[in-house]
Amino acid sequence: MNHGRRIGDPKGLIGPVQLGSVEPTEWSACVIGLDSVPRLWTQPAGVETARPATDTGRPLPRVPGIGPTAWQGSFDVDEPVDHFLSTVAWGKGFAWVNGFNLGRYWRRGPQETLYVPGPVLHSGRNELVVLELDVVTDPVAHFVSGPSLGPLEL
Repeated sequence: MNHGRRIGDPKGLIGPVQLGSVEPTEWSACVIGLDSVPRLWTQPAGVETARPATDTGRPLPRVPGIGPTAWQGSFDVDEPVDHFLSTVAWGKGFAWVNGFNLGRYWRRGPQETLYVPGPVLHSGRNELVVLELDVVTDPVAHFVSGPSLGPLEL
C-alpha cells in the first residue's frame, strides 16, 4: 500500500522465490522498456489495421490471449474532457493514451479504473495501447462515467 498506516509495507520480493516447494537457484528477470511500448505499432496512411513495427504482415491478435501481450486501438472524442478507463475485464498491466502512461492496473484491485486527463486527449481520433502481463478476458476498452477506486481505508 502507498498510503495510510500501511505506507511502510515492504514491496517486491520479500522472501525466497519458490516454484511449487522448490527454490530455484538459477533464474533471471527481464526488463520491459515501458517507454517504448506505445511505439510498437506503425500506422501507414490509409491502413485501418495497425501492425507491430517488427511484424511481417500478420494481423494483430483480435482474441484474448495469455500475456504478455500488447494491444492497440483507437477511439474518437468530440471534446477532450476527463475520462475513466475501466480495467475490470483485464488482468494485470499498463495502459497509455496518445503515448501518455495512465498507470498500471491489476484485476485484484482495489482500483478498477484509470484516470485519463482531458489534456492528454485530442478532438477526433486517439490511440490506446495496453500491455497485458496476465490475461485479458475482454479486449474491448470501456470508458465509464466516474472513478472506481475500490474500498477506501480510513
